[in-house]
Amino acid sequence: MADKIALNLARFRDYFHTAHGQERLSTVLRREVLAWRAHLAADPEPDDNSGGGLGLAPATVNAHLASLSGFCTWVIAHDPAALPHGNPCAKVADLPLPPLEPRALSAAQVRSLKNLLDRLPRFHQHKGRRRTIAGDIHGHSRPLRDRAIVYLLLSIGLRREELVRLDLTQLSATTPAGLRAAKQVRVTGVRGKGGTQRNVFVSADARTALADYPQDERSTDAVPAATALFLSAASIGSRRPDGRMSPRSINTICEQIGRWHDAEHTDTARHLSPLRPHDLRHTFAFNLAQQTGADAYELQRRLGHASQRYIDRYTNPPEHIAAGYVEEL
Repeated sequence: MADKIALNLARFRDYFHTAHGQERLSTVLRREVLAWRAHLAADPEPDDNSGGGLGLAPATVNAHLASLSGFCTWVIAHDPAALPHGNPCAKVADLPLPPLEPRALSAAQVRSLKNLLDRLPRFHQHKGRRRTIAGDIHGHSRPLRDRAIVYLLLSIGLRREELVRLDLTQLSATTPAGLRAAKQVRVTGVRGKGGTQRNVFVSADARTALADYPQDERSTDAVPAATALFLSAASIGSRRPDGRMSPRSINTICEQIGRWHDAEHTDTARHLSPLRPHDLRHTFAFNLAQQTGADAYELQRRLGHASQRYIDRYTNPPEHIAAGYVEEL
């Protein structure tokens, strides 16, 4: 937090110096703070020598204003003479926040995505002259792992950091046979933001995908210290000693699957790219809200959110889904 505040204040200092040629705090007035707010929100202009604005989101702009306001309040409390014209942030309002809308996939997009996931090994095969054996895949490729990851994100709405922190022992059934036979599989102790923990349940599709992965791929990459549910390929020289994947690798997997998906569909309404892990979380959350009648307690319990504002995000349909409602009237 302190680093973010320092960064926000440094941006204001640099902006003020560029505008006025000096950095004297006593010359900062409300008009400069208003101009600073506009500069943060304005879109960049590459052809302009000044560089235009920073194009920051309203929430980020408000965070910069809060840092500056807090600093000015501290200065006035310790040395009122340093700001002889009073707090320049007084009566500078925050920018209004846009309504939060889930980036949920439509039912048609989910259907075609699942279709591709069930054919994923074919996309990892060697092609052309390099393909020497039918079904041979690239050395670092783990299509069953990637399939299980996307199904799990769709099934329980984890954040990417929560996903890579999962251990195999957190599943209530850990063997392929147990996962296939179980009517209900729970993931316990999911560690979320703020030290929170929650339990979630795995869908039938995700149970099947999870059963295929440890049986055919995970054992290849496992080492004695490997406790993570999902492991990087052992052939990757830069992987962690325990094999645990990085959050960024989850983005890479989703983005590649999104590109493969879109290449198969000429209908742009089905396109997913760029497919992000959070899109899958939002899809789960929106569908859960539909199934539970927007039960706020259940959404908080399964998603690990405490803020009602974010819970409201999942009960409001995305624009493309809301448009479909109108078509049916």
